[in-house]
Amino acid sequence: MINKEAILKCIEDPMDQYQQNMTEALGDWKELLDASEKLLAGKVVRDDELSPPFRPMVKMMRLIMQVTKESEWNWSNPAAQEIFKDKSKSKIYKIFTEAIVGIVSSIIRTVEIGTLVEIGTGPGQVTSSLCKEMIENNINIPIVISDRAPSISQTGENLRKSFPSLTIDDFIWDIRENPPKELTATLTTPVLLFERFCLPYAGYIAINRIGPIADILVMEDDLNLTGKKEAPDVIYEKIGAQFLTFKEAKKTLRKTFSLIHTCDKKNIESINAIVTTFTLAIK
Repeated sequence: MINKEAILKCIEDPMDQYQQNMTEALGDWKELLDASEKLLAGKVVRDDELSPPFRPMVKMMRLIMQVTKESEWNWSNPAAQEIFKDKSKSKIYKIFTEAIVGIVSSIIRTVEIGTLVEIGTGPGQVTSSLCKEMIENNINIPIVISDRAPSISQTGENLRKSFPSLTIDDFIWDIRENPPKELTATLTTPVLLFERFCLPYAGYIAINRIGPIADILVMEDDLNLTGKKEAPDVIYEKIGAQFLTFKEAKKTLRKTFSLIHTCDKKNIESINAIVTTFTLAIK
């Protein structure tokens, strides 16, 4: 039996730290909305007009507007890759990383977990931070990492070399499809599954694919709270991202999970955000 109250309690500290970091770094989310509205209207938005943490996000939106005006978006575009690298090194990305690692590590220190599953592992930066936390806290839970890109095998190999004391398996998994049988065969319950910004490209259907194997689910996705599509949503739709709302995501989560919790309520109020970024679901 999963102790839901213990989990809700243990994630308070990482979420308080997240709120403090976001408030100090960003101030007010409206700055990003205003900048994106100008971009969508074809106006110029200079970097020196923006707070430093917002600049990588605006650079990406600026490039999306430029590229999609003339052709289809291509992630292999060198300019896109360069901006994405800058974004991954940005202060806000580091804050997101610290928050998801804080949530997951707090849970595995608090309740017994059989297997830890990560979706959308990418190059493994977040995984590496989590592995360090596990070693420092003398925790050795089997880890399953996954991504739809074949490069996940190299990521797995790199992580196994860096953390030889941990058990790390890697699988290719497009979460619009059911998990591979080879993956599910490795799982020991209860399973803690977490993902980062996968739903915008996979859609609500992904919740139905990942929900059955997860006893505890941590989602890091910007889910709109108002139901109103804003300029950033329109811009990112140009590269295939879907407009997702917390209301619809919650409705889908209810099919599998008994508790759905908005983790970052304090932060939403502090920076006037119109999205929730961290959602917890427990069976």
